Amino acid sequence: MATDKKCPKCRSTNFQIVDYEMVANIYEVDNGYVTAEGQDDDGSHIKTSCVCRKCGHIWHPKNFEFTIDE
Repeated sequence: MATDKKCPKCRSTNFQIVDYEMVANIYEVDNGYVTAEGQDDDGSHIKTSCVCRKCGHIWHPKNFEFTIDE
């Protein structure tokens, strides 16, 4: 199992995890022409939010770890 967390309101195990992290978009400008170079993920975690698929409750778990199954 990837996580044993449940919605604190209705105890459902069906919810969405939203992980907010710091990401920088990188652009190169050459003679006024702008091209996208990509992104730099510096790994700075900002916050994690969860949204219950059953009751819609939103919560912000502390020390939340999970593995990705798919």
